[in-house]
Amino acid sequence: MEFKSLSDLVRIAENALAVQFYGQSSILRKSVLKVLAHVLGALLYMLSLIAKRIWKNRFVSTCDVSALDGFGMEYGLPHKVPLAASGNVSVTLADGVVSVTIPQDTVLVDQTGKLAYTVKATTVINSGTTTVPVMANEVGYDYNLDSGTVLEFRDDAIAGVASMASVDVSGGVAEGVEIDGDVYVWGETAEEYRSRLLNRIQNPPNGSAKNDYKLKALRFSFVTDPFVFPNTPNTNSVSVALANYNSSSIALTTSQVEEVSNYITDDVRRSITSDVRVFSVTPVNVTMTASVTPYNESVRDSVTNAVRNYLRKIEPGKTITFDDLEQSVKSNSIAKTFTIQSAHKGNTTVTSLAFTLDLSDDDNPVAEVAKINATGITLVSGE
Repeated sequence: MEFKSLSDLVRIAENALAVQFYGQSSILRKSVLKVLAHVLGALLYMLSLIAKRIWKNRFVSTCDVSALDGFGMEYGLPHKVPLAASGNVSVTLADGVVSVTIPQDTVLVDQTGKLAYTVKATTVINSGTTTVPVMANEVGYDYNLDSGTVLEFRDDAIAGVASMASVDVSGGVAEGVEIDGDVYVWGETAEEYRSRLLNRIQNPPNGSAKNDYKLKALRFSFVTDPFVFPNTPNTNSVSVALANYNSSSIALTTSQVEEVSNYITDDVRRSITSDVRVFSVTPVNVTMTASVTPYNESVRDSVTNAVRNYLRKIEPGKTITFDDLEQSVKSNSIAKTFTIQSAHKGNTTVTSLAFTLDLSDDDNPVAEVAKINATGITLVSGE
């Protein structure tokens, strides 16, 4: 919808006044007419701005962030809540010590003392169990730890423990969203929430269609990428593989999978004819060596991001060729050339990347997705 500019409204007001007050004899001086035209034009412009904002906030695609929550309530799709990082901490016992008990609610801190983590369950550390489950005391990305980060007891040290280090403490999410001058903490950005709302509006619930399961799974902060497979492994069955790319492991925990499964399979949401199976993806390590030109930091960063983004979109059961990957990277990075020299899936050298989808065993479903760690992509100069 078109809204007039201030200059247009002033000109319209001036023309209207001229028609009304000019004739064979002028009863209104031109200078006075122009002043009145500017006043009337400014008043009309303020009304136009109000109308423009009302019109803008009528649509999810253009509305202010402050209006998104209202649309979310209307469509029963709230924004995601922030999450605290969780994972495991490896415990090394002192020489000669056979067993140590780490009580629940024990607080561990990093070496700066600023990041605190609480042990979630009492754990006996011995030759069979070497890690304890922990959760950050605060939400946010800052509490995600690199593997090997040294942790210490915040309070009294437990005798027999020589050292502790993080293994896979990740999954923390907190996005600051500004609404009317105040900053709120969400579990997703405003634009990610807008995207989910648009998906819901453009794809209304349709009797357990494929997208319905995707929308249900995406309600959870620890689900970033759900992969839905209709009529798999049997007719009228639906398989949903869940991934969390905010976590270093990508895979979901057993409790997280159970929470999503309980929500999706509840009789108030599940189609009475569908057999729904919900499980975590199976991450597999992918490493590769490739040559690029030009060979500088900005090109290497753009190539690395392009590779990660492309592989993230490849769902279980799909196979991609190196040609497909190379074309995508060149189209979505600033590299002039990108050529894969070698690649490994796990410990196996491959000439294409095939991700297995095997749901024949209900207790051990396999839904492979690519996992690339910080050193997974080695780039060399192609010049």
